[in-house]
Amino acid sequence: MELVNQLKSLENIINKHQSLIEKEARNLVSEFSISTSEATQQEINEIENNNRLLQIGIVGRVKAGKSSLLNALLFDGESVLPKAATPMTAALTIISYGEELSAEVEFFTQEDIENIKNDARQYEVEFKRLLEEKKKEAKERKSKKLFKKKESQDKEITLDKAELEKLEIRVKRELDKSEPSLSASYDQYQRIKQSGIDPASLENSKVVPFENIESLAKDLSEYVGSSGRYMPFTKSVHIHIPQESLKNIQIVDTPGVNDPVVSREERTRELLKYCDVVFIVSPAGQFMSSEDLELMDRITSKEGVRELFVIASKCDMQLYGSIKNNTNGDLHKAFNAITTDLATQLHDTLLNLKQNHPEVGNAYDKLIEQSKDSIIHSSGVALTIKESYDNQSVLDSGEAHAWNMLVENYPDYFSKTDKKLTIPNLDLLSNMDVIQKVIADVRDKKDEILSNRKKEFLQAKTDSLEKYKQELLSYIEQKIEEIKAGDVDELKVIRKRLEQVKLKASGMVDEEYYDLVDELKINMGNKLKNELNSYFKQTRSDIDNAEGSDTESYKVEKDGFLSGAARFFGLGGYETRTRTFTTVRAGAVRSALSDLTIEIESAIENVSDTTVLNWRKNLTP
Repeated sequence: MELVNQLKSLENIINKHQSLIEKEARNLVSEFSISTSEATQQEINEIENNNRLLQIGIVGRVKAGKSSLLNALLFDGESVLPKAATPMTAALTIISYGEELSAEVEFFTQEDIENIKNDARQYEVEFKRLLEEKKKEAKERKSKKLFKKKESQDKEITLDKAELEKLEIRVKRELDKSEPSLSASYDQYQRIKQSGIDPASLENSKVVPFENIESLAKDLSEYVGSSGRYMPFTKSVHIHIPQESLKNIQIVDTPGVNDPVVSREERTRELLKYCDVVFIVSPAGQFMSSEDLELMDRITSKEGVRELFVIASKCDMQLYGSIKNNTNGDLHKAFNAITTDLATQLHDTLLNLKQNHPEVGNAYDKLIEQSKDSIIHSSGVALTIKESYDNQSVLDSGEAHAWNMLVENYPDYFSKTDKKLTIPNLDLLSNMDVIQKVIADVRDKKDEILSNRKKEFLQAKTDSLEKYKQELLSYIEQKIEEIKAGDVDELKVIRKRLEQVKLKASGMVDEEYYDLVDELKINMGNKLKNELNSYFKQTRSDIDNAEGSDTESYKVEKDGFLSGAARFFGLGGYETRTRTFTTVRAGAVRSALSDLTIEIESAIENVSDTTVLNWRKNLTP
């Protein structure tokens, strides 16, 4: 195959000159989604498999409403699939047909958990560093205020508990924004520690059978619920459901392609390669964000998906404020205004994208045409309210709030007692009949979609490869020009001067480096000695407290002839003596030694982290 052959040729060239390919050039591989020739051949073989299921991907950011949509489509609105609270609690979920109701849970490997742990430690070091900077700045500001008030400058400037808490919150907020991956890993690792589960005790995967949908909803939360005991260890869940509508298809609910867990993101990207149909779920309140457009670009231009649908979720949340006032509380006018605006926004956004970036080709033509008149909208909570109408007490706090808002703002259309009035309007909001029809049409077109998929995939990969080669050539030409632009004679002079500087400086650098190494050893040794001495003193005290003394009596034979005769005739001949001995409570000693071990491990880790961090700062001017 031409594409695979081109990849092989390019790989051979790059491998020969690997040392010249800098990081910026290697990043192009990820940017254009370039796989190895071997991996590409495997992808093509998988797409050509005539017996494979139609892959339907559900993608969108966290809290976009994906879980609510799937619950509405598959479980009549019942909250079976938990809603993700953060990127770390968003599980990769695969749903397909099965004769028996069950779920196969895949856990993170030891390597995955070790990577999370390392990132969590890096977060802690960065948190401490940033917090110290903030504390220093806060003390300086406080000192200036005292100076302006002409208060004494002799007293030490300190921060109270409330001030420190504010600084910690500020640092956390900054790191959440600047280092989202480290922040998420720290959160994940805290959950791992709090779970009380030894990661080594978990197998790679586990099959969990369920008696019914109710038990599935209850027990599944242990693995993918935001507070589930096994949630911190869960990489993916494959749910098998004996439901006719799932035959011949497989639904993939992704946590997103900006997943802080590298291995799970790789798995998500891998599954997206094989998706034949993709539903982009975008919340109506933040419709068609840059993140959504970036995701759509990857799916279409880099993976060749052409069966693309956009669902505007959580439309019920837009029914209030100016929309309600402008339509005088008329539900149908308000909802028509919302959907018309969303359709126009989708149409104009994609049309502008195509005009400004003609390289996208016909990827969005169908969506542009469809969005002229309408848009697919949804409200998972509306279906949940409908299915729970006869038992409204089962609604959770979020669902109950949404229900109260509808009743209070649109009393002519929603009532907690008039079911006949309410149900049609809940159906209008949920729009599940339309979405189910779209999925049914896609399933009926399975053979046609699969037959076109290979052509679309090959075209997308060929185009991506061409763009990659052009960018790589541009990068190489830039480096060549940089070399040509340099004056050779001048470079020789500079090189000679630098060699002299290097020779002179190397001795100084070596001397300074070894001084710093010696200083590191001394500082770390002193800190560890001080730390450990206090622990040893406490442990010695605990062991001393565990010691006691006891006295016992015993008899011994008296010496001499009379004593022997007395013993012979049974008249005595013994004397009583006492002795004192030391007693030790072994359990208390064992506990003290165990505590000592833990404290030593913690002390070594803390001292080494902080000392090495400071040493690195001193090492780099």
